[in-house]
Amino acid sequence: MQEYEPIQACLVRLGANIDAAEAHGLACGLLMGNEGFEVWLRHGFDEIPDEADLNARDCLDRLRRLYEETRVQLNAEDFALELLLPDEDEDFAARLMALADWCQGLLYGLGVLGENRLQRLSEEGRECMNDLLEISKLSHDEEASDENEGLYTELVEHVRLCVIYLNEELNPVAPVPPAQPGTTH
Repeated sequence: MQEYEPIQACLVRLGANIDAAEAHGLACGLLMGNEGFEVWLRHGFDEIPDEADLNARDCLDRLRRLYEETRVQLNAEDFALELLLPDEDEDFAARLMALADWCQGLLYGLGVLGENRLQRLSEEGRECMNDLLEISKLSHDEEASDENEGLYTELVEHVRLCVIYLNEELNPVAPVPPAQPGTTH
């Protein structure tokens, strides 16, 4: 998975209207609807950067790799999804706000998919959505402490598992039918 700071630097350089955490959450939400990279760019930028601009090309390539890596992780059988968040050495309040931004991006991306898809969520899926909404409202006024660090780690893992659950619910994998007697594959 790519690191937060280089993605953040690319988004700033390209004039994005969201930060790296929110952009990654948005990507996850859009990927749950099988939306492409260009749709992600349209929702993250007021003006989509020009691929012909050599200064923009490297950043666009980095963002494209992030989007594709996220697609792979989101659908991996080993639940490999990693949230793009600031490193542990970053200020606690900044990390907390980034997690809230990440959830806001995800919820926005899911909203782009349309209410019809979300209305079909199970009770557990709706609980995940409610949890993500509550986490998106976190504020930066929490003090860093061992207890809060532990809670933050638990929240990140809860968000990650909610996203995996929602993706599975919105994009169920069709079971492979059993082989019929007398047939070969």
